[in-house]
Amino acid sequence: MFHKIWVAREREAMNKATSLHDLAEIAIRALQFIHQTCDGEIVQICGPMSTGGLGNLKNNMDRFDFAVMKAEEMGVIVFNQAHFQDAMIRVIRFKEGQPYCVDLLEVFYRRVFESGFISRTLFLPDWSTSVGAIWEREVAQSLGIAVEEYPLHWLKDFVIVNKKGGEQ
Repeated sequence: MFHKIWVAREREAMNKATSLHDLAEIAIRALQFIHQTCDGEIVQICGPMSTGGLGNLKNNMDRFDFAVMKAEEMGVIVFNQAHFQDAMIRVIRFKEGQPYCVDLLEVFYRRVFESGFISRTLFLPDWSTSVGAIWEREVAQSLGIAVEEYPLHWLKDFVIVNKKGGEQ
């Protein structure tokens, strides 16, 4: 919802970003925008993306996108880091199966959590199978950010569609 306005404005900056530091600065601007334009706490959904979870980036991102959509339908103000996904993949030169890029956590996500704008996190099922989500949970707790499980009943309508168009 409000992200669409911000993302359209910042898409060019994300496309020109050459480092995780650049992307972190853009994320902080996004958080400031959300804070200034929305009434309520800002929540970050955390869970498997490139490691663990449903086994691959595509399935994990499909579930993540569904989880964000459902949370927003339920009135949650979400900082949706998926808007940064393409730029992150380009900047870190991500290839599925390569070693995890710890700089993504220490440079980008640490800045997001330390900004003070995120007041609560919701962790997707299987979060403990993800290198990044384990780190996010530990850092959120150490910074006093509320850590909660994502409501499972919000995911009841999520299905994985395989390449042949069938559901799993």
